[in-house]
Amino acid sequence: MVGKAHKHPDFSALSQKIDPQWIVHALAVTGKASVRRRKLPAEQVVWLLIALAMFRHQSIPEVAAHLDLVLPDEANPDIAKSALTQARQRLGEEPLAQLFTLCAGAWDERQRRGRTWRGLARYAIDGSTLRTSDTPENRQHFGAQVYASGVVASYP
Repeated sequence: MVGKAHKHPDFSALSQKIDPQWIVHALAVTGKASVRRRKLPAEQVVWLLIALAMFRHQSIPEVAAHLDLVLPDEANPDIAKSALTQARQRLGEEPLAQLFTLCAGAWDERQRRGRTWRGLARYAIDGSTLRTSDTPENRQHFGAQVYASGVVASYP
């Protein structure tokens, strides 16, 4: 856009909600912690992937640059786009799944108090369909979808 300044998203909230030790733990448990010194260590790749999920309208290099994730290297201060992709592939999904479990346990107070639904933590049901028995009582309570043609759905 000509004449308009591009507003970068504010990523500061990420570090306030996710304890960096959770990332270290998730990487250690899954065996993905960085062993050698890299320009983009595993901890930084996790932050990058979280930011990419939250700010999908930004390019990978733009998010990486804005978060200032790449460790300084005087000989070669830039990082290739392909290196970002390779870092994502190298990390895999296991550390993120482990981190999600840690975050969900810490963030969901209801889970700690045992307020679950069928053994699962409750977050939201949106756009889901739950089928019930087709009884007069269920139709009265839940109603039923009526199609544009006037036909009533088979289930409440």
